[in-house]
Amino acid sequence: MIDLSKYSPNQQDAILTNDKHLRIVACAGSGKTTTVAGKVAYLLDPINGFDVAPENIIAFTYTEKAAAELKNKILNNVGNHRGMANMYIGTIHGWCLKALQENEYEYQSFSVLDEIKLKLFIDKHYDTIGMKEVKKLSNSTVPLRRFIDTSLFVQIMDIIRESDRQELPENLTRAKAQYEKTLKSKKYFDFSMIMEKAMECMEASSNLSARIKSDLKFLIVDEYQDINPIQERLINRIQEVSQCKLVVVGDDDQNIYQWRGSNNRYIIDFESKFDNSATKSIPLSTNYRSSDGITKIAETLISNNQKRIPNKEMKSGGLQNFTKGQDILYNRYDSVTDENEAIANYIDNILGVPFTDDEETRGITFSDISILLRTWSKAETIVEALERHNIPYITAGVNQLFETREIEAALGLFTYLYGDLERSELKELWQKLPNNNIDNDRLEIALNDLDTKFPKLPEVETNWEYSLQNILWDFISLAEIYEDSFIDHTDPDLHKRTKERAEIMFFNLGKFSQVINDFEEINFNSSSPSFHLFSFLSFINYVARDYYPEGWLNNPYTTPNAVQIMTIHQAKGLEFPVVLIPGLNNNYLPSKKRGGLNVWHFLDRELIEEQSRYEGDPDKEDERRLLYVALTRSQKFLLLSQAPDLNNRLYKVESDYIQELTRAKIGSFPILISDHKQDFSSFTKIDQQSKEKVKNIALDFTTLKDIFECPYRFKLISVFGFRYPLNQRMGVGRSFHNCLMELHKRGKEGESMSKEEVNEVVDRQTHFPYLTNSTILKPRLWDKVRKNVTEYYEDTKDDFSHIEFVEQDIQYKVDDSILVLGRIDLIKKVGSDGKYETTIIEFKSDEESADLPITKDQLKLYALGHRELTGEIADYIMTYVIGENKVKTPEKLYESDLNSIESKIRDAVDLIWSERFLRTEEKKTCQECFQVRLCSNRVQHDIKVKR
Repeated sequence: MIDLSKYSPNQQDAILTNDKHLRIVACAGSGKTTTVAGKVAYLLDPINGFDVAPENIIAFTYTEKAAAELKNKILNNVGNHRGMANMYIGTIHGWCLKALQENEYEYQSFSVLDEIKLKLFIDKHYDTIGMKEVKKLSNSTVPLRRFIDTSLFVQIMDIIRESDRQELPENLTRAKAQYEKTLKSKKYFDFSMIMEKAMECMEASSNLSARIKSDLKFLIVDEYQDINPIQERLINRIQEVSQCKLVVVGDDDQNIYQWRGSNNRYIIDFESKFDNSATKSIPLSTNYRSSDGITKIAETLISNNQKRIPNKEMKSGGLQNFTKGQDILYNRYDSVTDENEAIANYIDNILGVPFTDDEETRGITFSDISILLRTWSKAETIVEALERHNIPYITAGVNQLFETREIEAALGLFTYLYGDLERSELKELWQKLPNNNIDNDRLEIALNDLDTKFPKLPEVETNWEYSLQNILWDFISLAEIYEDSFIDHTDPDLHKRTKERAEIMFFNLGKFSQVINDFEEINFNSSSPSFHLFSFLSFINYVARDYYPEGWLNNPYTTPNAVQIMTIHQAKGLEFPVVLIPGLNNNYLPSKKRGGLNVWHFLDRELIEEQSRYEGDPDKEDERRLLYVALTRSQKFLLLSQAPDLNNRLYKVESDYIQELTRAKIGSFPILISDHKQDFSSFTKIDQQSKEKVKNIALDFTTLKDIFECPYRFKLISVFGFRYPLNQRMGVGRSFHNCLMELHKRGKEGESMSKEEVNEVVDRQTHFPYLTNSTILKPRLWDKVRKNVTEYYEDTKDDFSHIEFVEQDIQYKVDDSILVLGRIDLIKKVGSDGKYETTIIEFKSDEESADLPITKDQLKLYALGHRELTGEIADYIMTYVIGENKVKTPEKLYESDLNSIESKIRDAVDLIWSERFLRTEEKKTCQECFQVRLCSNRVQHDIKVKR
């Protein structure tokens, strides 16, 4: 039972109102997630008289990170409530994929392309994907161009499918059809297509409609101000089918994605969606994040907007003190150079200033500080100032990634192989990295190996698996370039700073590994090595910066102790003790309308309803909302700054918003003041300490496995983000998995299949994304799947009547902020003499992995999830080896087994909390570890890396 006294009166009202459709208008920092979690817990508590189970609630969040936070807070409220894994909490796109794959076998082997991979896919299939059909309105002989106009094509496809619109002209109708046909032929969805298919799947007679109608009672939509027309149609369809209560949560003042099609009209006009008596609106107006000064200045700014919910206000909850004259500054400078130097000095001076958060006081450190930009154009000169001051920093996107010295060196590997860089120049790039201890002899060995990988060498050009990822990993491995290679172990004063810098270097190298992975997931093995290398360098040099979206790569676990530079869009949902917002000039913030070629040179504005939101508000209300979001990221300290750009006359005049901000007062005292000499010397500095970094995260077993075996491997994969090289054989395991899922589901329903029908399942569910049609591997792998699946079905079909769960979601709550998620392949329940015995089954593709202790850990973890789901302890755990078609002997499960895996999980989580990513001392683990090539343990254990 939840304690309502912990909530404000309006939060209580939002929790207790459950007989109406509800709009919760939540200002920045108002505890909306806490409120929603309390509402869900209240509904699930039978003492309150609601007949609501977890499967009766769906909650849509804007990001998976937000979903993890909401899940954890709900579980903290509901205690030991059973079956919580059956409640869907996640993105609207994730729900659509889950709905399709659980109800339409055709889509079980499909995957969703994110924004980057979608653009790469379009470039690869330019000739067939419909891009040539889209012509300039003023000249029908000019089509969209590959690479150059790909982003425009994506925007056009999104707009015509997501917006309310008139009938399309023939060329766009053809383009849309070709686009969707090409995606479907490769078993891909994009975000719009998956929503369209989900709505098609909700026809009156469909399985999905029946499930929604019988199960759904409450649909919760977070960040409702940011939904677009197709999402609104999907939400309406779900509500109409289920007749559920709709609960929307958001803040029209924080709508900053209108250029992507989001429309805050839906939250503003929500009460008109239903009869007046059927709706209620509740404001959450107290900001518990920010000081009174931050809250007041932001409220004063946003009150200048007209298109917003009337009679709104925001007030501070008083959890942060505000000191006039030192917490919030606005300084003007004579030049951008002076402005950037002042930013660096401000950061140096504020380090160690006491800051109280969650009743704990600590000294401000680098990771507490964020520099928020309107666009990346300002980043380069700011970065130069930070580097002069030896201030560690990381960027949230890729725009500055390619300007870092470590990525210039890494990219140099491929520029050298292409012939545009001399060997001596490449070697110098690596030798000039700061604080490096790279051995010259090892560097020569790595360079000699690189010389064997020129794509035009005969033995390389015929290589059917030319992996750029492997080239990067091999070079780092042979040169023995490790995180430790950049740490000064001799000088205690330099040790900490160089250790932080070394982490940042490997964090950036990990991001570069992800960039390579993005490219190769679409282009792997699809061309000759020469063209593959050329295409990659073209991608990096000409389009990568424009392809990566806002908010790319927010690490859920931890980031280095460094100043974070990001755009305001990327900062949505985040908070920092210290926020700096530079460049407050007209045409920058508010920004000027972008010139050049755009969507509307190809798409008639008259076709799209409310088209103006895509191009920006002429009254600059959208830009004012953006600054409002930036201001409310700050908990206490805020530095606004402005300087005329002497090299660009467009950026010389102070932002119009400054005059609005100067009106902000507490009593008769202005909040915004100028002080060029503020050095925080009046504060008694204390030890710098990073904020608790790991919060509200969801782990899966693969991640836990890394921690179990080697915490440093977890750091390389989950913190730094290094990606495995792809290979042509990938897809075998997933093909087996998808085939068995369909067979089990149909068998559970009592369906018996002929051999021909089983073959149809194999044809539908088998997919090898990195194989080419010409390779000799394709028929071999296909035959392997067909043979093993057919034999499995014949051997086990008589047992299908005992299946209780297929692909059952499970979860296990570790503590208030950590949740472990998983999916059990199969659970069987066999009855005899009135007694049932439950067996949890995991399928493996080879016998060796089935016998590993780590597999038993996985099954025990699943048993924890099964206990949470049903309240029962399973009787047995078992693996089934596909290919061998061998059932391993079921192993009896005891409560002590669950206790031991619980303890092991908690120990693993403690390592994440404390960031003790130590290298394992087990030589055998290192010998079997692919990531050991990036780890200094290889040298210590004298391990030869398999290549």
